[in-house]
Amino acid sequence: MNRHDANHYVTTSLPTNTTSRRVILFAILFVCLLANLYIAKWGFANMISTRADTTDVADLAVSLGPSDPQTHYTAAVLFDKTFLAADQQRSMSEYETALALSPHNYLLWLEYGKALSRNGEFERAEAALRQAQALAPNYASVAWALGNLLVRSRKDAEGFEQIRRAIDGDPTLAAPATAFAYQYFDGDLSQIKQFAGASTEANASLASLLTKNKRFDDAVSVWRSIVGKTDTETTRVAGRSLVIELIAANKYQLAAEVQNSLGETDAIAAGTVHDGSFEEGLKLENAGPFDWKFTAGAQPQPLQSTAQPHGGARSLVLRYGSNDGSGLKQVSQTVIVKPGGKYTLHGFYRSDLKTSSQIVWQVAALNNAIAEIPVGTVANNWTEFGVNFEVPPNVDGVDLRVVVKGCGSAICPINGGLWLDDISLIPN
Repeated sequence: MNRHDANHYVTTSLPTNTTSRRVILFAILFVCLLANLYIAKWGFANMISTRADTTDVADLAVSLGPSDPQTHYTAAVLFDKTFLAADQQRSMSEYETALALSPHNYLLWLEYGKALSRNGEFERAEAALRQAQALAPNYASVAWALGNLLVRSRKDAEGFEQIRRAIDGDPTLAAPATAFAYQYFDGDLSQIKQFAGASTEANASLASLLTKNKRFDDAVSVWRSIVGKTDTETTRVAGRSLVIELIAANKYQLAAEVQNSLGETDAIAAGTVHDGSFEEGLKLENAGPFDWKFTAGAQPQPLQSTAQPHGGARSLVLRYGSNDGSGLKQVSQTVIVKPGGKYTLHGFYRSDLKTSSQIVWQVAALNNAIAEIPVGTVANNWTEFGVNFEVPPNVDGVDLRVVVKGCGSAICPINGGLWLDDISLIPN
């Protein structure tokens, strides 16, 4: 083709009159406008479906975006929540429409399977969940849903295999899995371990569950099987819960054993007051189970003083400034002791208190005082004190606490400071 032919071709291929050009331009603009309107409508439908909280809004989203699987999924979820028979049917229909529009979305199959399961259609639910797992074979949520369904369908072996698989993928599922197995097998440990798995997280959750069911020896036995493997937050949370449950059950020695295995604090030793010289920082909040603890109250104000400690670099000073002696803090620490053992609570104090109340160091077992000694009398110099006590035979932990006893009147003002240092237990 020569230059003349090319120019002729270009000239004759374009519209030669103004009206034709305008028609084509308007047609293009109209198509673009329709496309933009469709996109805007689809986007608006998708947006409101993600924020919908009523079936009316879900209906609107579906009408605006009938080809968007998200609008149908939202409608399915919201209609399922009404628990009305007609809405349940609508919910299933919306799930199926969403799946027809997006057949490779594992989440749709997962939620559809759960909905079918809730409606008692176990065979169809299993098929839907297996399809979800085929699309997302490594997702813990899918294995968890399928495992629970299979167990309810009396397919125990495969069901618990799926549950173990879910725990491996998501350790936070260990607690509900263990609770489920505990109830299903009526507390039979061998079956629980077989079907819920022997992972560190599963054993930690089982130990905590056994404690709540007052099976303390079994709980600690299970916990001992994972000592040295408590390096995950899930396991540590279970361990802390176990400590709290054991202390609530007055099983202090076992609680200390679990606490020590976590490695989060200094080792707790029997017959030893932790930080009896008050050299460590005071924990006015979130104190550990065997730390010095301070109950709620405006007075006294606990401080660490470096002025003339009895020993070391610091002592504890309790600053009182109460006009009526009400709502006072209590200072205490739980200490591991030998059941039936004999000890002396020993320490030093000085005081410039002005009060008609009596301040005592008290030893309590199971919240009952078994020994006490006054420490609130005015003493400008460090004064030694000691009181002997015998631990009841069924007790392995006592509380050492500073208690303000009333003055015999409705108003018992107390002002000044009480210094304490080098608190210890001496076995007799």
